[in-house]
Amino acid sequence: MFEGWENYYLMVGSSAGALIGLMFVVVTLTAGRDRAEVDRGKHLYTSRIVWHLSVILALSGAAAVPGMSTRFFGFATMGLAVLGFAWGIRSAVGIARRPGAPDSAGFDMFWYGVAPAIVYVGLGTAALGLFSGKAWGTTGIAASLMALLLVSIHAEWDLVTFLAPSSGQSPPDNRP
Repeated sequence: MFEGWENYYLMVGSSAGALIGLMFVVVTLTAGRDRAEVDRGKHLYTSRIVWHLSVILALSGAAAVPGMSTRFFGFATMGLAVLGFAWGIRSAVGIARRPGAPDSAGFDMFWYGVAPAIVYVGLGTAALGLFSGKAWGTTGIAASLMALLLVSIHAEWDLVTFLAPSSGQSPPDNRP
């Protein structure tokens, strides 16, 4: 199914795995912050990034499994795409409704909610192409996973640059 893509999925999956590990470091930057604020941030920001990276890791691993059926991989990809889309929309709505949302709420809605939701639409579309036996299905899945990786890198970088300077202090605009 993914013949010739082995190195690609090894690279993308390994990158996602390393970034999941980096999220443990990011979480330590929340030490000393208000617990309610950290919980809000975890639900709207941190958990979403880990979810996206886990989807990349899981699908990259599944793509490397010998004998993986196209049908099973397609169902798994479609299921993850639907869940990811729902989480993206939920993130965007949650960020918009957050009390005392800072001026950066629009930026956050896009990068933590809308952009991932768009990528998951692409991933779901690619899964449908895979089901239909279209040659672009495998390329679409690869492109969607790379897009999701890039969106996740941006979100993780944004989160680190927000938390690091104020580590141990409450942020001025109440953004977790």
